[in-house]
Amino acid sequence: MIISDKQELRRCVKQAVRRAQVCEAALDFDVHGGETGVSAMLELWARPAATPGEALRRATAEHTPFQTDAAATFAALDALHLPVSDPDRAQTMAEAYERPAYLREVLDAMRARCVLVRVPMARAGEAVFEDDRLEPLLAPDAALFVPGRYGVDYAGAARAIAEAARRCGARNLATDHFDEPALRYCLLPLCQDEGYALHIRLQTVEQIDRFALLLDAFEGVRALAQAPADAELRLIDAAAQRVRLLVCLSDTAHIEAALGRLGTRFVPFSARAALTEQMLGRWLLARESIWQALAAAYLPLARAGYVLESAAVERDVRSLLSENLIGLCRPQTQP
Repeated sequence: MIISDKQELRRCVKQAVRRAQVCEAALDFDVHGGETGVSAMLELWARPAATPGEALRRATAEHTPFQTDAAATFAALDALHLPVSDPDRAQTMAEAYERPAYLREVLDAMRARCVLVRVPMARAGEAVFEDDRLEPLLAPDAALFVPGRYGVDYAGAARAIAEAARRCGARNLATDHFDEPALRYCLLPLCQDEGYALHIRLQTVEQIDRFALLLDAFEGVRALAQAPADAELRLIDAAAQRVRLLVCLSDTAHIEAALGRLGTRFVPFSARAALTEQMLGRWLLARESIWQALAAAYLPLARAGYVLESAAVERDVRSLLSENLIGLCRPQTQP
């Protein structure tokens, strides 16, 4: 269907984003033993109390809960058909589920296609997930790279990481620290040899520049990188020159800038959540920002006479919300 006017464009983009499956790049949650339910969600932003209802009453007694995680909590409760106005009853209803069934409900409500779950090396043997939408994202132990009397045994570290990856079936490694020697002598060579994708959190423009040059030196290695908002534009510029570097935006503020430099070759959002419900709620809120930014980016094209079809919008949305990350994490052929 050809989109003929601005309002139709907005409706088409909104529906495509709201209905699309999504992939989450980093859920930091213990799938087997982590706390779930309303009490856990309220602990992220409300004052502790004996019951969820009391916590909510305290949190809202003097002011409206504008905190991001408050909005995410209410969005998640609504999506899970749990009573927003009665958190004690909502907690009881959530506890009535078997754990695997409850997690499936969360993933279904999120329209999840794939969720990468951070797994510490020490727990690699436990990372067997019943739901095939959950995939391990192995986080190497930083202690591997602490110098001993004879320096750092990078080869030994690589062997230990590869063994942990085999135990949990991980195809992706994650680090939140820019350690240039560890990257150069362990993580990047290991990714090159084993076909892993590297997920990295960079903090400064300098780190972005140094990492980009390191990545250039390791042919075939794929990387997903994030940076704080004040350095994100530099990361977008670096990715524009490197097909093996995929940007994952920290929030949705730079979507239009990323579209202008990268087209649809980036990941517009990662919840980086500590709870499955928090992940769900943050994604529900992010979808609203994503469709609005995407509609605004289409508008100049439409005004200039470009023929835009709904099928093209749906294709672009699939690329942004799932296929780019799937392509990085699950390549058709190993390098």
